[in-house]
Amino acid sequence: MPQDGSRIAASPNAPVDAVVIGGGPSGSAVARLLALWGHNVVVLAGGRSRRPGLAESLPPSCRKPFTLLGVLDAVESAGFVETRGNTSSWGGGPLRNIPFEGCGSGYQVRRRHLDDLLLGCAESAGAAVLREAVATDVELPSGLGQLGSVRWRFRGQEASVNARWILDASGRAGVVARMGFRKAGSGASTLALVGTFAQPKGWALEDESHTLVESYEDGWAWSVPTGGDSRYVAAMVDPRLSSLSRGAGIERMYLAELAKTTHLRRILKGARRIDPAWACCASPYGAHQHSADGVLLLGDAGSFLDPLSSFGVKKALASGWLGAVAVHTALTKPKMTGAARSLFEEREREAHMRYQDLAGHYYSEAAGFHDHPYWRVRSPLADPRSSSLDEDGAADSERLLRDPRVPAAFNFLRGDTPLRLRAAESVRREWRPTVQGREVVLEEHLIAPSLPGGIHTIRGVRLPRLMDIVDQHEQVPDLYEAFAQTGPQVQLPDFLCALSALLATGVVESGATH
Repeated sequence: MPQDGSRIAASPNAPVDAVVIGGGPSGSAVARLLALWGHNVVVLAGGRSRRPGLAESLPPSCRKPFTLLGVLDAVESAGFVETRGNTSSWGGGPLRNIPFEGCGSGYQVRRRHLDDLLLGCAESAGAAVLREAVATDVELPSGLGQLGSVRWRFRGQEASVNARWILDASGRAGVVARMGFRKAGSGASTLALVGTFAQPKGWALEDESHTLVESYEDGWAWSVPTGGDSRYVAAMVDPRLSSLSRGAGIERMYLAELAKTTHLRRILKGARRIDPAWACCASPYGAHQHSADGVLLLGDAGSFLDPLSSFGVKKALASGWLGAVAVHTALTKPKMTGAARSLFEEREREAHMRYQDLAGHYYSEAAGFHDHPYWRVRSPLADPRSSSLDEDGAADSERLLRDPRVPAAFNFLRGDTPLRLRAAESVRREWRPTVQGREVVLEEHLIAPSLPGGIHTIRGVRLPRLMDIVDQHEQVPDLYEAFAQTGPQVQLPDFLCALSALLATGVVESGATH
């Protein structure tokens, strides 16, 4: 049952397991899971901004974190616009419809509506949600196992609470992140100019559920439908590099940017304004570290993705889920606290770098057409060493299976040639933290030049167990049967995928010609 927020506020000396600062997707996610897992959680959701809330496009892959949180049914019944893809004119190219891969659909959401829904889900799980509480002062834990405290204003009164964990999910405000954790971004400054329009005659797009994205000489713009005949439309500019109509106010500056577009300008012809234009900072940033003793930075508090990546909400949900796993592990198995924090740090940094690299590649593509400093200063974000971009944020194992060498290895394994497999001499093993259910545990990982980050499982196949017997059989059926006898059985296609990936990446070598 939901806890009474006023009762929590009136009991300032009662320690709780976790206090969450912020009521966005990451804060609601971590609070809901920790409450479901039996922990005492307080959420300081903060006051509501007077500005209209943003709208965002969520890809189909957001269904996975929604499922992990147990809120997918609530999201699907919330009335959000379902979207089937994107329509884009990028780098001077023609307008293209780009449907999502497979048959999945995503969601076009008003963030205020989504945030309220997720906060309600956290509350129904047992978290004490104080929607009007604003954190005013934080005292961090002085060491492992020590309590921290947070003071806040709530309904005109001040209160505080002691907590074993302080979880900063306050987004750009960075209530805790600004206490020495946060670092500046790449130097590219981004300002979002936002407005809403209604078009009773329709939007003259092949698929009106799509997000529309368009680049122009010194900026880019996007638009998402939010239900009925309305759309949010935003221009992403650089206050230092874009040629802005200064001195005339945000409204005229905003309209001047939209006038630079081609396709957005066309569909907005005759549209009616719903809200006046407003502006917000959208510059990326990161963190020197995402955790400390009794502290985690979740979602946008730790790092803010370039909006071009379009995976901000998904990253926030994943951060909240992993944060809950890390805190639950630390509370129930204190000796694993270090491993839990280490895994959280690694995953947060990796996600930020991957999505930053993805945005950088898009900027590089546009820079080849738009010869303007706006694009040139952003294109170096792309890492030329990156061999694989993953727009869906899939697990490392799934990205590995996309290696172009895997199909050839798969065909070799299906043949009649004796395998003669052996572990490559360069392969070593390490015990590293990983998630198992709702806990962080230590698992044996394979480390190789092609897999410096290590890997332990592909499609349910425990790779160290496979490596123990890989040189003992020369036919796939015999190797598969022997593997099945060492632990839980996996399906043959999954077994072949895992073995193919190891062979393709040189973790396993074959004396046979293939």
